[in-house]
Amino acid sequence: MRTADGGRLDAVTHRAPGGLVAAAVIVVVSTAVLTSVARAAAPRPVSRCAGSAVRFALQVNAGMGHGSDVVVVRNEGVVRCTLTGYPTVRVALADHRDRSFPAYLQRVTRPGATAAVRDLVSSYAGGYVGPVAASTAKALPVVVLAPGAGVASFTLVWIDMATSERPCPISSSIEFGLPGSIDYRPVGRASFVCSVVGVTPFVRGPSGEWR
Repeated sequence: MRTADGGRLDAVTHRAPGGLVAAAVIVVVSTAVLTSVARAAAPRPVSRCAGSAVRFALQVNAGMGHGSDVVVVRNEGVVRCTLTGYPTVRVALADHRDRSFPAYLQRVTRPGATAAVRDLVSSYAGGYVGPVAASTAKALPVVVLAPGAGVASFTLVWIDMATSERPCPISSSIEFGLPGSIDYRPVGRASFVCSVVGVTPFVRGPSGEWR
């Protein structure tokens, strides 16, 4: 038997010896109640991280003429959020001499100049570290960051070997933003920039690598 709201009504009887009905139990299962329980149990969708909720921190690594920095991203907000894809990166180049570097190695740029930036799935210092043949078919990670403690990371790579025959500009700052954003967060970093700056995607944890 069905109830008015679409539930099921079941009558269960028990006959005592002699054929008398000893008890009757009626069970009503409401589809409305079941639907409400299912909705409550379903996980809530996790939104993308807001720029105001994350903080970027630079971990500097370098050697043998190559710059490579791991950038750690922390969720300092109060709710879970996700990161996926590539950060936006802006490398500002100095338009004047930097006295902390030899002048003959420096190439001064015009005001407002920035280095070229390219997205990379993998690199010599981070990104995808599995088989090269599989890298183009790998889906980019979706990183869920817990509030207050969740950590993601990505890697920057470039050539920083300036010579007297090939002087290079110097970065005055490196600025980061979330995918598609033009709201940059500056992080100080003085280094020769002698090539395109490569950036790998967001990955889970602080290593800058994923498989």
